Formats: sequence, structure tokens, C-alpha cells
Amino acid sequence: MHKLSGTDISALTNPSPDFRVSLPIRATWQEETSVNLETVNYQHDGGVAIIKLNRPQAGNALSAQLASDLLAAASNAAKDDNVRAVVFSAEGDCFCFGGDLKEFKAFGGQPDKLKPIADQLHEAMSIFLTMPKPVIVAVNGMAAGAGVPISLVGDIIIVDETARFRLAYTAAGLSPDGGSTWLLPRLIGFRRTQELIFENRELSAQEAVEWGLATRTAVQGTALDTAIKQAQAMAEGPTMAYASAKKLLETTFANNFVAQTDIETQEIAANMAGHDGKEGIDAFVNKRKPNFKGVR
Repeated sequence: MHKLSGTDISALTNPSPDFRVSLPIRATWQEETSVNLETVNYQHDGGVAIIKLNRPQAGNALSAQLASDLLAAASNAAKDDNVRAVVFSAEGDCFCFGGDLKEFKAFGGQPDKLKPIADQLHEAMSIFLTMPKPVIVAVNGMAAGAGVPISLVGDIIIVDETARFRLAYTAAGLSPDGGSTWLLPRLIGFRRTQELIFENRELSAQEAVEWGLATRTAVQGTALDTAIKQAQAMAEGPTMAYASAKKLLETTFANNFVAQTDIETQEIAANMAGHDGKEGIDAFVNKRKPNFKGVR
């Protein structure tokens, strides 16, 4: 996997006590407020940000512009305190065909032109994976090449029952990128990852769920609506508790039991002392619906 430009990847395995401080957002985007993007749609509805790839005429293939726009959208969602849950999907009948090989061919094999695209894509994915709020992905149609790992950046992955997944890199004489070799072994295991890479096996939506790539399927044409409803419910939930859960899951493969449970103790203590923890406990004891504010 290419190095994430401007991102401290150690934040994935050694996060600071303040999860928001460790969030890997490039300084370039710290002051970004515009969401008027060319190839990505960004909507903010209540506590939910909806981000959709928007190159349907090109199968939402990854171009230089799309990588830049996706990084901007992910950064906006991550740093906006009014956003408490994120939906990530795509316009049209295809989630993402992977890299725009027509554009890449025009580079004439010059790696210095491809590297900035990969770096921006990987950084956007890192932001989705580590932002302190839940991310729900809705996969419609085919996810191929880099579209496969791009579809895996959520905490919950909802796939249309007609969706399909195929890495396809070696079919084009290429090696995997987009975090494929980091994400897939952790989600589905080493041998199954080898099968997808070397045999270019295509997975159906149901197989993706059975293998552990996705959370569940949705009836054809309803994946996005299902994801939005899920995000709306989570946007009314204990945002900082979700953030703690993401932080803990990110560190679990790097820590031994003692180190991991030390972080668990720190996080539950911090949440219990905060507004939402107190509210949740009081609501449970008094058998009422909690009113979470998304803060500690």
C-alpha cells in the first residue's frame, strides 16, 4: 500500500487519548468548507452526511479529480461537529469500477502522475476508517479493482442483493492497491484474500456477507435508503461511544490483552463520566429512552 501523504499511519495502531486529535486529516483540508465538488456529491441532512461518488457515466472509476474530491468530502464530514454519522455510496448502477485505466494509460507509465492519486485515495480511506463517528457504506452494483477496498471503509456495509465484488488487478497486469492487502486479510483471512487476488474470483452480494466483507444485503434498489435510515438512527446515538469503539477495534490487532484492556478501561471510564454515559445509565435505570447529545 502506498504511504499516506501527510498522514501518520501510527495513529491506527497507537492512537492518542483524544481520538479527535489523532484523526489523520491533512493540514491542506483543515480550513476546507466548500462541498461544491465535481465528481463527488456531498449532502448534509440533519446529523447525517451523505457522500456519493458521482461519475456514473464512467462507472465511478477513480480519476485524479475523484480522488481529490473524495478526500475533500471525507475531511469535511470528519471535522464537522454537526455530522454524527456518514453514509458513503455512489450514483448510478455501479459502485466503482476501480481506477480509470483510460486516464492512467494517458500517463504513459509515469509513476509520478499516479502516486498523487493513490495517496489522496488512501488518505480519504484512512479518514473514513478513523473518523470518530460511524460510517455506513451502501454498495450498489459492481465493485471492482480499487472499488472493492473503497467499499470496505465503513463500520457497517450494506450491499444491494445484486452487487458483485471482483479485485481484477492481475487481469490488467497490475498489483492490488487501495489498501486491499491491509483490509482484506483482516476481514476475510489470508487464504481467501489470495483466492480473490490470484484467481480473480467474483463474489456475489450474499457471498460477500458470508465471507465477512459486508454486513448484510438489502433488497434490490434499497441499499442506499437502508444505509440512510441506519445512519439517521446512529446520528441520534452516543457518538463518542461509537468513536471509542472504532478506536478500540483499530488497535486490537496491534496490542496484547493487557494493553488493549487498558485502553478499554480508559475509554469506558471517559464515556461513563461524560454526558451521554450518564444519560444512558440514567435512562436504563429509569426505563426511559435516552436523549444522547453526541458528547462526553
